[in-house]
Amino acid sequence: EIGVRLVGSEMCIRDRYSGWPELVPEDKSNSDYHYAYHLCPDFSVDGHKARNFTVCFSAKHHCPVWVAAPRHDCYEGSANRTNAYGKDPIILSSIQYNSKSIGGGCNKGHMLGSAERTRSTAINKQVFYYTNIAPQYSSGYNTGGGGWNTLEDWIDGKVCRDTTYLVIGTYFEAYTDGYGMSASPKKISFGGRNDVSCPTMFYIAALRTKRGNTGKSVLNCSADELMCVAFVRSHNNGLHGQKVTSRELMSISDLEKLTGHAFFTNVPNAPKSSYNPSDWGL
Repeated sequence: EIGVRLVGSEMCIRDRYSGWPELVPEDKSNSDYHYAYHLCPDFSVDGHKARNFTVCFSAKHHCPVWVAAPRHDCYEGSANRTNAYGKDPIILSSIQYNSKSIGGGCNKGHMLGSAERTRSTAINKQVFYYTNIAPQYSSGYNTGGGGWNTLEDWIDGKVCRDTTYLVIGTYFEAYTDGYGMSASPKKISFGGRNDVSCPTMFYIAALRTKRGNTGKSVLNCSADELMCVAFVRSHNNGLHGQKVTSRELMSISDLEKLTGHAFFTNVPNAPKSSYNPSDWGL
């Protein structure tokens, strides 16, 4: 249950509940949700394994609900993409995909990307667990220039020397985003199952320091030193080529109201009710 908090080059050991800024609290009243806390097999700090990512997976939807992870250059290295698709050993096998097959016009969309975990082969293999994979449209969303890939590439440019904390999530109710793009709930055949919910929206909730190179923990920063916001895009092929703009921004508080999840609860001064697009270069 030990994790690593990363602050620039400084790494401090904390327990997972008080010291993981990205962590979304478990909803113990919801029996649909299954959780796994994945630590890096071969990356340790002060004798304790560093965390890789945490996942909440839905038995009803057979799809990830959210994946929470720190972004920092210490997770990047020279390991190749493993394509080691397979079942998450921590989460109930029967609720996961049965194969790496695709369907419903979708391909295999990573929540936490492979390129973000290249420090070692063992670390990269973990992001290919089915619990980190959601169906994403292959023609205009999870493809070159696609709506999701465009957002992922843009987020890469906002990762700073201080750790950036992300929660990448899905939504399954009817949704229309800031671009007027809509999606409705449906079931598809995917991953060797015929009962997978196709997400109607994907989001990235992000938290970091404004300066980006403070060397301070976000746990010890004032609200004025921090910035957090959600980037929200409908699951729609019409977003192909859409650059990131302020029209897709949502306050963390509003995302909480929409999804029912609580974000960045371990960071008391996170400015969840407000955001400034200019802080993010928009």
